[in-house]
Amino acid sequence: MVDDPGVIEDLLKKTKTDLKLGFETAAFAAFVLFTLTIVRPVNIGAAIAGTALLIVSRLAHTWGTRAPLRVQGVGLAIVAFLLVLGFAAGPGGPTVTLTSAVIAPLVVGVAVLSWKGNLDVGALRWLGTGLLVGIVMIIGVVWVVMEPAPEIDVLELHGSGAEAVVAGQNPYTEARAPDTSPIADPGAEVIGYPYPPLTLVAYGGSAILFGDARWASVIAIALAVVLMTRPWAPSARGVAAALLILGLVVVVQPQLGHVITNAWTEPIALPLLIGAGLLWRRNPAMAAVLLGLTFGLKQYWIVALPLLLFWDDDFRWKRFWLAGGVAALSLAPAFALNPAGAWNAMVVNLIEIPPRPDSIGFVGIGWDTPLWLVLALSGAVAFWMGRLGGPAPRFLLGLAATLSTALLFGSQAFVNYWFFVATLALLALAIAQSMEADDHVPISRVDIGRMDRNGKEPA
Repeated sequence: MVDDPGVIEDLLKKTKTDLKLGFETAAFAAFVLFTLTIVRPVNIGAAIAGTALLIVSRLAHTWGTRAPLRVQGVGLAIVAFLLVLGFAAGPGGPTVTLTSAVIAPLVVGVAVLSWKGNLDVGALRWLGTGLLVGIVMIIGVVWVVMEPAPEIDVLELHGSGAEAVVAGQNPYTEARAPDTSPIADPGAEVIGYPYPPLTLVAYGGSAILFGDARWASVIAIALAVVLMTRPWAPSARGVAAALLILGLVVVVQPQLGHVITNAWTEPIALPLLIGAGLLWRRNPAMAAVLLGLTFGLKQYWIVALPLLLFWDDDFRWKRFWLAGGVAALSLAPAFALNPAGAWNAMVVNLIEIPPRPDSIGFVGIGWDTPLWLVLALSGAVAFWMGRLGGPAPRFLLGLAATLSTALLFGSQAFVNYWFFVATLALLALAIAQSMEADDHVPISRVDIGRMDRNGKEPA
């Protein structure tokens, strides 16, 4: 038993959680680089630098050092403030400025809670998470209800796909929308719903239930924030504050409103990926299922399969077959209805898209890379990161780096893609902090009183 006050204080100090500044910091730096520059004329340069940083960050754990959580919290709060300024200054004019003004009090509330609240667990942590969800919902209302719907084929196709389902038709042959690509011929149409069935369920279901497909994005982002902050899980006060600030950074990204209003589908992958990261150690089979669902959402996830195949840990083969099997099963309904229609809608439509000169990648400066080289380069990154292995945060960084490489060299890469890569890096940091919280549950004086002088409970 420990009864010496000095020893008790020493043991209490040992239980204070510090975060390792290593690959987590590199991931966060990549995130900041993307979000603060994506609205500027140096988009392609930011994509190149960010992709390189994501790849190099895989080595950062070898030189990581430790720093107090409060130091990281200060840095995160500063970046959140900068992002609010970026939100107001970004594209979109009055709508963006209005959004910033409306959410400003909630942003302040989250900041106050993270600095002053007793955030171990309880009502204040739920309140902080609730404020973040409130910010997401306000942005959703402004950009879905108040902002005029954009003339973009993505939104039209979600609605047309939903109409086809309600009419008992096959959306992969009957859905259609005017092709709004700036390089499309006048009067050109996109024929067939171009996204996999899981995406149709989310966005078509939202169109049917709520009258607008874009609410699927709003709900998905809100759910991702709840999973990030984990208000139900005990943790050190500093970890809880840092998670709250990380959630704040997610919801004040300058491009969030544009991602929502254009019905881009990347947000629905966020809760699945953070769920997979949180379950990575405690339930690897369910984590693999969530990864499979993620990979079934969009065609570009094919570049992630080599990462799964080469990821060096004890669950590698089970994860690869589980995730790959779930992704394949998720595609089955479309091909069962009409194999040729599904192939044309989801594969031919994509392959026939010519290189987009407005892309944020090398194609945007006139460098059209052949598909085999794109796959080879992203596969090489996946192989290298996979052979290094590691816990869930490093896997998410591997996903971000692999996808980022494919986008950088591919035939099209837009704001929604880079928004997703950037947020993936941020999710990696959040999961790293959650892992620290799980490994360093706060210890009370009563608990320490039962320990010996080495900090261990008697047998």
